[in-house]
Amino acid sequence: MRKKIVLLASALALASAARAAPPQANAAEVAARSKIFGAANVDARTAAVNPDRVIVSWLTNASFALAARGHVMLLDTYVTRLETTPGRTPVVIGDLTAMMPEAIMLGHGHFDHADNAAYIAQQTGATIYASPETCDNMAIDAANNVSRGYTTNSHVHCVSLTSRGSLPGTEIVGIDQFWPDLDIKVLKHLHSTNTGVTDPQSVPIAATSGGVCQPTAKGNTFPCNLQDPRDPALFPAGAPLSSVMNIATSRAGAGGPIALMFIITVPSRGDGRRDERHDFRLVWNNTAGDLVDSCALPNNVPGTNPPQPFEPQQDSRGCFPGVTVHGMSVGQNLESIMDRFAPVDVQLGSVVSLGYNQNGERDAFTYIQHLQPKVFVPNHVTAVAAEGSSLEWKVAFFQEAAALGIEQLPEVDWLVDPNDYLRPMVFDPSDARWR
Repeated sequence: MRKKIVLLASALALASAARAAPPQANAAEVAARSKIFGAANVDARTAAVNPDRVIVSWLTNASFALAARGHVMLLDTYVTRLETTPGRTPVVIGDLTAMMPEAIMLGHGHFDHADNAAYIAQQTGATIYASPETCDNMAIDAANNVSRGYTTNSHVHCVSLTSRGSLPGTEIVGIDQFWPDLDIKVLKHLHSTNTGVTDPQSVPIAATSGGVCQPTAKGNTFPCNLQDPRDPALFPAGAPLSSVMNIATSRAGAGGPIALMFIITVPSRGDGRRDERHDFRLVWNNTAGDLVDSCALPNNVPGTNPPQPFEPQQDSRGCFPGVTVHGMSVGQNLESIMDRFAPVDVQLGSVVSLGYNQNGERDAFTYIQHLQPKVFVPNHVTAVAAEGSSLEWKVAFFQEAAALGIEQLPEVDWLVDPNDYLRPMVFDPSDARWR
C-alpha cells in the first residue's frame, strides 16, 4: 500500500506540473524574439525572454526593443527604410508584430518615432503609452488602418501619461502595467530645436547641400552630417512597405514635438520594494532639447500670424521666457529632476538635435551631465542624421566633450548603422558594476 501511495503522489505531481507548464508559443513569435533579442536569450518553446537580464536591441533611429524581467516592449516603432523584405535594415513590420510586445512607449509623435505604432498595437493588443496629444494621433491612425483594410480591429489602447497642456517637468507619472517587476516613471521634457541661443563654446556639425558639406558659422565642414557615398550601392533600396500599406502616423494635431522621457528601474528585490544601492536603472530619451535656454521645437497653430504656439506659456520660438517652476527656469527644473534620478546605469540618449548646425551635440551633453549614466548608448542617428553618418556624429561627440571641458565620460557604446541593428546589448542587473 505504501508503494502505491508514493506512485499515486508522483503521478499527481507530474499531472500538476504538466498543467502548470507555460503554453508553447507559436513559431513566428519564437523566431521574431530570437532574431531581435538573440536566440541564446529566448526560450525556444515558450518564447519567454531571460527574466534575469535587461536586453536592448536597436531597430534603427531611436527605436529599440527592450526586454526586462521577461517583459517585452518597444521604445518607439519607426523603422528607417522600412521595406517589404529585410535589406539594409534587417527588420520588417512582421518582425515587430510577431514578437508580441506587451507595450509600446512613444517618446513623441513625429513620424520618425511613432510611425507603425497604431498598426502594431492593433495586431498585438499592446498598450501604447504616450502624451495625450500623441494618443490623439494613434486614434486617427487606427481608424485609417481599418478604412484602408489593413486590419479589422479598430481599437487601440493608448494611455495618456501627462496632462494635456502641462508644462514640461511639472509631472512625474508612473506606469503600473509591469509593477512590481519594473518601476517606470515618465516626465515631459523638451524636444530638440534650433531656436535657442548659439553657444560660442559648442562644436557645430556641418550641414549638407547636394551631397556637399556647407561651412558652419565657425567655418568648419567636419564633422558633417553626410552619408558615405558608397552606402547606396552597398545597400540598394528594396520595395518600401508604403508601396503595399500606408501605416504612417497622422500629422494632424499638436502631438508631434511633445516629448516624454522614460525612466525604467529594475528593483533588485523583485517585490517592488526599493534598494537604491542595487537597483538597475535605464533611461530612454529620443530627443534632447535646449535645457540651457528652456527652448523646444515650436509647434505653432497653423494659419496664425504672428505664429501662436499650441503649448501654454511657450512663445512662437518654442521657448519659455520668464516661466518658472519651483523658482527655476523650465530647463533648470528638468535638470534638477534628472539629478534626482542620477546616477543611472544605462542611458539610451539622443545625440542629434535639430540645432546641430548651431550647437552641435551640446544639448545631448546637458542630459548626460545631469543623468550621469555609467553606459551611454546614442540614438537618433538615422533620421535628421543622414544614414551612414553615425561615425561623423561620434567624432563630434568627443569634440563636444573636449570643448565643454568634460574629462570624465561614461562608457560609450556607439551605434553605427547598419552594423549594430539587432545586436543585443545584454545587461545583468545583479552585476556589481551597477552598485
